[in-house]
Amino acid sequence: MSAVTFRIEPTGNLGNQMMQLMLGHTLRSKIPELEIVGHDMPLWGLKGGEAPAPRGKPVELRGHLIDIHGVASLVKAGLMRDMKLEGIGSRMANYLPPSAYQSLFPAGQAEVEHHGADELLISVRGAEILGQCHPDYGPVPPAYYRQLARETGLRPVLFGQIEDDWYSRLLMEAMPDARVVRSHGVLADFERLRSARHVVTSVSSFAWLATWFSNAETIHVPVLGLLNPAQRPDVDLLPLDDPRYRFYRFPIRHWNGQQEDVDGLSREAHYPLMSRDEVAAMLRQADAATRGQRLELAAKTVVKGVLGRLRG
Repeated sequence: MSAVTFRIEPTGNLGNQMMQLMLGHTLRSKIPELEIVGHDMPLWGLKGGEAPAPRGKPVELRGHLIDIHGVASLVKAGLMRDMKLEGIGSRMANYLPPSAYQSLFPAGQAEVEHHGADELLISVRGAEILGQCHPDYGPVPPAYYRQLARETGLRPVLFGQIEDDWYSRLLMEAMPDARVVRSHGVLADFERLRSARHVVTSVSSFAWLATWFSNAETIHVPVLGLLNPAQRPDVDLLPLDDPRYRFYRFPIRHWNGQQEDVDGLSREAHYPLMSRDEVAAMLRQADAATRGQRLELAAKTVVKGVLGRLRG
């Protein structure tokens, strides 16, 4: 088979870019000749080379509903040679086991405090998502964190993007007994999350990846915003078959950073632990909701691949 090129157009922050590269390596596991180019993550010492001159119009892969296994089939059939990844493809079906990516993003890149078996490390996502950044992100209600500390009996540690802002103050007021650890930089933060034994993710691809790569005993996930299949059926970041994970039900919420959204964070609420069957049912509903779109995208990808070959 002649060379096949997978060009990454870096999208979003570090976590999203890591997921893009993971897609490329999933495809390479099926197409060893694949040349992955375009990525640039100096924090991990990773940089792709320049793409060779295109032999035709590259097939653009967009959004999250990317079927990387279907793409591999088209490449093997000779219908596609050059691709340009402009999406992220955040779906569990697109990923190999975490161990397959450990050499890309190795542990131990920063010296950090390791949290003991009696601590619950809570990932705090703040900064730009506190405003009108994206309706599927937004901060996690403090009541959820209090609930987990109470139910697990572990000592809570608020960690991450804790600054002099209204959300940080709200968290510390709501959890006065929690230890507070501020960010120590990107790699150190990733390593701290990755090394925790009991950890709570935020709505963040960065935190999701760090905990997925970890050897944690328990990983608590708020099924909120981007992580909620009822809200974002095109995204699947719920590792249903991984026994470390605990999933908690949240209502659909579109965050706009307005005062009513901020006020809602102070309300008391309970977030039920979901059974595996409940999570599986949500994922089946999301699969049904996106079936037509996935079939349409697959058909368009075939047509683009064929046209690209004819023009090449």
